[in-house]
Amino acid sequence: MLKKYLGEVDPAVFWVSFIALIVALIFGVVVPERLAEALNNAQSFIVTNFTWWYMLVIAASILFVIWLALSRFGSIKLGKNSDVPEYTTFNWVAMLFSCGIGVGFIFWGVAEPLYHFMDTPYLAASESAEAATVALQITLLHWGVHGWVCYSVIGVAIAYSTYRLGNPLRFSYALEPLIGQNAHGFLGKLVDFLAVFATVAGISTSLGMGVISIRYGTTSVFGLEMTEFYVIVALILLIAAYTISAVTGLNRGIKKLSIVNIWLAIFVLAFVFVMGNTRFFLDLMVDGFGHYLSNFVFMTFWTDPVEQTPWLGWWTIFYWGWWIAWGPFVGGFIARISKGRTIREFIIGVLVVPLAMTVIWFSVIGGATIDAQMTGAVDMWGAISADTGSGIYELLSAYPLGSLVAVVVYFNMLTFLVTSADSAAFFVSMIISRGNLEPKTSMRVLWAILLGASAIILTLSGGLGALQTVSILAALPFSLVVISIIAAFVKSIVKDADLKLEDVA
Repeated sequence: MLKKYLGEVDPAVFWVSFIALIVALIFGVVVPERLAEALNNAQSFIVTNFTWWYMLVIAASILFVIWLALSRFGSIKLGKNSDVPEYTTFNWVAMLFSCGIGVGFIFWGVAEPLYHFMDTPYLAASESAEAATVALQITLLHWGVHGWVCYSVIGVAIAYSTYRLGNPLRFSYALEPLIGQNAHGFLGKLVDFLAVFATVAGISTSLGMGVISIRYGTTSVFGLEMTEFYVIVALILLIAAYTISAVTGLNRGIKKLSIVNIWLAIFVLAFVFVMGNTRFFLDLMVDGFGHYLSNFVFMTFWTDPVEQTPWLGWWTIFYWGWWIAWGPFVGGFIARISKGRTIREFIIGVLVVPLAMTVIWFSVIGGATIDAQMTGAVDMWGAISADTGSGIYELLSAYPLGSLVAVVVYFNMLTFLVTSADSAAFFVSMIISRGNLEPKTSMRVLWAILLGASAIILTLSGGLGALQTVSILAALPFSLVVISIIAAFVKSIVKDADLKLEDVA
């Protein structure tokens, strides 16, 4: 029955994922407070007792990809030796950027550097001149190499398994060199389920986060007050948009929207750079990046063992859990679009390019926010404390023609949401369709609708925070998968009989 309507399907992964999602939504509607309390208690337990583990997983992942890129294995292609990349470098970067980070850039580009400036955890006193540099340094920690390495580790292993070894695009197959036939039994299906559930939870939260910004932007840009009814209407329109994009496929939908996303973001960045305090942005960029490099090891392993302030759990550990939880979706999607690239090219593209874009974006947008706060041009702290979604719109209000650029930001947020959601629907459909690189249209439509329904129900019930917490909690078991994937990948790439010395020289 499932195959007739949805194409090739793994029934176990499909039904467990589907039922788990429905149960989570029912609890979010019926008893959202009790569910949120239980999940928050669980999250607090994990943050308190497993900070060291999250730090070591991220550190191990960074060391692994550096070794891999510099080793003789870096020249191996993710595919046959004769394969060429399916997408141009620009289109490839546009898709991985839109899929993995775009919404967060707009939402947190203003807010996070200001938070760290006003409440600086180390190396400087809060609200001091030195705090501006430390604020950028911490933001680069959270959005740079340490985050993207989660995507890189998972993506390169799955792309190798799929395109080099000819396996279906599934996490279970990437673990086969380590756990053998167990990859096709209970353990393998459990890993695939965790990947699906973390993706659904993460994207539902992302849609909710986007609605916060869109809600404020609708009032700020168009002067319309968004009641709960209009929030739901907006979400339904978003569902329709990304369902259409998911149905049209990678080349006609996701790729084209991703290119639009990048150019809109570049326009906003250029506007603030030119109209703002350009010299300050450039000085902050150089100084902040220098501090980021010089304190890289310190920040990687800082666990605050004596004072145990809540800051680490609020920020760094939260981010590490969030990036790991998003690793299945973004890493799997990047793997899908990376056939024909070498391992070294993949790692540079997924780590170095996003880091460069992160440095530029947060130095300009975050720097403009800190500058506005320090000079008193705009009370950015008051605005963000009242409504986090107000950040970019309040910042633009300080510039000539800022109201017009705010319209661009508004639509850039919409297109980023669409590309993130349709990428997620495409990825989940691939996993449930036994790794089919082109899952059936009806399967993509089903999961696009389910993702949107999750966001609508959770927005109505107030349970969005609970599902966000679920995705963070999913990071703990999935961190074991990350370490296992590294071990399986190393074993496979070293011992694979198909690898001749000349292929990796």
